[in-house]
Amino acid sequence: STIYFLSAIEGTQQVCKVGVKDAKVDVITSGDHDIATMSIAGDKCLTTLMTISRDKEMYDVNLADGTLTQISNINAHIYDNVKMGEVQKRWIKTTDGKEMLTWVILPPDFDPTKKYPTLLYCEGGPQSPVSQFWSFRWNFMMMAANDYIIVAPNRRGLPGFGNQWNEQISGDYGGQCMKDYLSAIDEFVASEPYVDKDRLGCVGASFGGFSVYWLAGHHNKRFKAF
Repeated sequence: STIYFLSAIEGTQQVCKVGVKDAKVDVITSGDHDIATMSIAGDKCLTTLMTISRDKEMYDVNLADGTLTQISNINAHIYDNVKMGEVQKRWIKTTDGKEMLTWVILPPDFDPTKKYPTLLYCEGGPQSPVSQFWSFRWNFMMMAANDYIIVAPNRRGLPGFGNQWNEQISGDYGGQCMKDYLSAIDEFVASEPYVDKDRLGCVGASFGGFSVYWLAGHHNKRFKAF
């Protein structure tokens, strides 16, 4: 009678369900996290959950109310001895008047009186979310630990913000998505005095690599490194 599934929702990934007969969709879980995997048996739902600050651990999900209960804490002895940077959730205005969710990751010993080099992170895919993922390849906390601020926008062409937002990138690789990247870095630089405007970088691979190359030719001297 019910199909359970995982869905990207505004820079996160949540457990959802849809009724087979009525096609009614409900989002079960909530919060700034990614539920990466899910297994259901009877009324039990086991998942793995991660954030930008922590890799996957096992959680139990109450399918009735979405309550999450942590089961495993395998890497606690490591995390307890590692200082993580603050993760901020910001909404930035785009050139066409829309709101774009952007994650900002600050260095662990952040001092607002200092100036920090800042990296614009360009997602690959092109249609994969900039969510609360933990990666051993593109780890925001490793970048931040080297005294960089990371600006990671959910530009046009990413899921979790509706079909129109996701599909806009088709046939427009050098268009609105690139304007979104520039909006993210421009607003952040303009609003925060602790950004070193002379040390802005741009990073990415796959479609993110394409984005870096494109921005290298159109950035109007914003960036010093690609």
